[in-house]
Amino acid sequence: MIYPWQQTLWHNWQQLLEQRRLHHAILLLAAKGSGRGVLARQLSKTVLCQNSQTEPCGVCHSCQLFDAENHPDFHVIKPEQEGKQIGVDAVRQCNRWATETSHLNGQRVILIEDADALGEAGANAILKTLEEPPAGCQFILTAQSLDRLLPTVVSRCNKWRLNPPEETNVKSWVESQLQQSIFLESVRLNNGAPLATLSFIESGLDIRYGHLVKAFTEFVQPPHIGIYDVAAMCTADGIVTLQLLSYFLVDCLKWQQGATQYLVHQESLPAVEAVATTIPTALLLEQVCNLNNLHRQLAKHTGLNIELLVVEWLSGFIGQ
Repeated sequence: MIYPWQQTLWHNWQQLLEQRRLHHAILLLAAKGSGRGVLARQLSKTVLCQNSQTEPCGVCHSCQLFDAENHPDFHVIKPEQEGKQIGVDAVRQCNRWATETSHLNGQRVILIEDADALGEAGANAILKTLEEPPAGCQFILTAQSLDRLLPTVVSRCNKWRLNPPEETNVKSWVESQLQQSIFLESVRLNNGAPLATLSFIESGLDIRYGHLVKAFTEFVQPPHIGIYDVAAMCTADGIVTLQLLSYFLVDCLKWQQGATQYLVHQESLPAVEAVATTIPTALLLEQVCNLNNLHRQLAKHTGLNIELLVVEWLSGFIGQ
């Protein structure tokens, strides 16, 4: 089943399926945490279904194989791990799949998840197949944005953007799933992505992040006690917490400029005010840049001593 905020886009695809006008290469642009993989698989299952053109019947042999994750005509490639590129060998395997004969005498579907991780070599390897795909082969690509996709790949696809739902609707949906009230701040910290917000709260990260904001606010006040405790809290959930802390510091800059209506941390306003009135704007700007650079460095290189690097960054607030 697809999610409520995907219904409009799904209906558009259904119309094209019914008219047999669906492009051979669909590019779905959607944020992480929006359920884009669910929507892409719904389309894949429908294309492969033996009984229906516009939605999977759920009972045919193809649908049963798909549900069992054992469909011989459905192929997926994606990065081996987050932040890594899709290898050229995987792309070449895609090209081979595209030329194979269907095992069920029907369509073949190739799903490329996180296509913005193809890289130049991978993108170039698949260009010809996207431009002139063999008959009966449907390509579906998902990506977060066009920024990291080669224009040559984009030009060969039919682009569809999954618009995020209103943040109040996200809040209501998450609350209905959890049967509890949540702060709008949690939605904004996850860029309005419903599934990301749900996971954020289910994992308890919202509570741990709240504790970090409190500890960080106390640390930046002289005499700057607890640097190692704050560093440990920053790294307990990996680098995702560093990104959240960057949002917090940007909110402090917004507060200093009088743009309080644009704050992400509406429920944490006292902490924002405390930090914004303690740290000079120039230092805040410098530390936001340093934190973002650190986040990119840690995302790119594994095996680094994260806590030591965070302590070094936190030291920038001492002696201000």
